[in-house]
Amino acid sequence: LLTDTEGLSTTHLTVADKDGMVVSYTLTIESTGGSGIVVPGYGFILNNELTDFDSQTPHPNVPESGKRPRSSMAPTIAVATDGSVFAFGSPGGSTIITTVLNLAVNAIDFDMDLEDVIAAPRISQRNGGVTQVDQGFEQSALGQALTAYGHQLSPVDELGAATGIFITPSGQMSAVA
Repeated sequence: LLTDTEGLSTTHLTVADKDGMVVSYTLTIESTGGSGIVVPGYGFILNNELTDFDSQTPHPNVPESGKRPRSSMAPTIAVATDGSVFAFGSPGGSTIITTVLNLAVNAIDFDMDLEDVIAAPRISQRNGGVTQVDQGFEQSALGQALTAYGHQLSPVDELGAATGIFITPSGQMSAVA
């Protein structure tokens, strides 16, 4: 989702090797160019996490000594009792948490396969009056029922650019982005 307050500065990678070692990694530099500082000899840009604070006082998220800024990163690895592994995550600023929740619910509660989990329409409610939806969710039976109950559904082009890997107990892997 790209809005005036969301940008292209976050990405999510989900990777696994032939031995089943898995990494779910969300990285962000917060704004184009991050802090503007490149680590000498290593070539990566340092994050600009100060953009996650709210500089307007009084505000509980104002930058002060000892505080950590709000962050919405949620790279996830879930291991089932049968030994299967589901690793997943997404970029998307403040929609990351709801995107990851959508993925988890679809995989765990609705037992959807990975391709359907990643491709399914998503909803994002972040303590406001409007719920963002993508992929025509507002026109689905559930979307219409929610609207009939008084929910305001606002269609957006995309909620999260999720990636995921599923590994069966026998070691068979599937990956979807």
